[in-house]
Amino acid sequence: MDIRLKLFQLLLRQKFLGKGIEGKPLVPQVVSYAITKACNLACPHCHASAREPMPDELMEDEAKNVISQLERLGTEVIIFSGGEPLLRKELLLRLTEECADLGIIPAMLTNGTLIDYPTALRLKDAGMLAVGIPLDYATPERQDAFRGVKGTFQAAINAIKNCLAVDLKVAVTTMILKNNIDDIPRIIEIVSHLGVDQIVLYDLVPVGRGRNIGELTINHIERVRLLNYLNKVQEEMDIFFLISGGNPLYPGALLEMHKQHETQAPDKLLKQFLVEASIGCHAGIHYLSLRPNGEVYPCPFLQISAGNIRKQSLFEIWQNSKILQDLRNRNLLTGKCGSCEYKYICGGCRARAYIYTGNLFGEDPLCPIETFQERQISLKAIECFSLCVG
Repeated sequence: MDIRLKLFQLLLRQKFLGKGIEGKPLVPQVVSYAITKACNLACPHCHASAREPMPDELMEDEAKNVISQLERLGTEVIIFSGGEPLLRKELLLRLTEECADLGIIPAMLTNGTLIDYPTALRLKDAGMLAVGIPLDYATPERQDAFRGVKGTFQAAINAIKNCLAVDLKVAVTTMILKNNIDDIPRIIEIVSHLGVDQIVLYDLVPVGRGRNIGELTINHIERVRLLNYLNKVQEEMDIFFLISGGNPLYPGALLEMHKQHETQAPDKLLKQFLVEASIGCHAGIHYLSLRPNGEVYPCPFLQISAGNIRKQSLFEIWQNSKILQDLRNRNLLTGKCGSCEYKYICGGCRARAYIYTGNLFGEDPLCPIETFQERQISLKAIECFSLCVG
């Protein structure tokens, strides 16, 4: 299907039905593909511990073959990431064109340091739909200190301007931490002034280098305060928030808060890409993560291999991998998650459960139920989830 037609159909679904992508049973509708582990930064929260490239990263023909397999499996969106994907810029551009030719919507996560105007234009011409660019703090000093390289704040600002100048959609990405949660109002002010109307807030999942800053993960009280604030901003401003990482039900919870107040969240591109399904954790159900060397993870934060595309076809991995089959069986959950009445529509975060308990099917230590109950949000009412991309 032509991408323009697909986007038009998504727009119509959002406008007239108030729904995003229609969930299809056991189809990897959204895939994140880290095309390299190389990175010009070494950020402390990086789930991939990215810095140097893997010695055996997929070559162009292998990567194109995987994309072709994904198209046959029903994948609708591929989000390219890394490391820093622009360190393999020519490959990224050719894979973007491949996606466009096959009717798969391409997007990208980047640190923004390598997007000058010509690069933004080439990305747009290749068919890239949207780019995620990070602003984690509201001042250059704090952003540069966090990212470890002077000038990263201004580079991100320049990247945003360059993308918008060529009509390339931008979503600003922000890692929510205890030491930057109070910066969010100022970040919103900055990005709104630039002309960005979509923000993805990442809830830290402490894996990779992120293990070293796990103490900065926000707690229940901070999550409730954040949800209340985001709901207020969405009601007052033409801006849309998507919360990613850890529990994909939060965007659906925000939409339910709007219903309570008889208001509506702004219709933005990210809203169209919420998946209409009451499934909660979508790892291995609607989503998979492809690593630079061909390993397949259920999600970027659940770093257990389900197979490698150099040894098996992606179809065989998706259909037959034991870990993926087990993740689809919520009856295997134990502890609080196993006894929860919402396990089929939530399931907790399997990555967090594995990181904190060592048990893939253990309970999620940051269960969202209390947060939702405090806001009088029924999980049964949530009809969509967002993507824990990385």
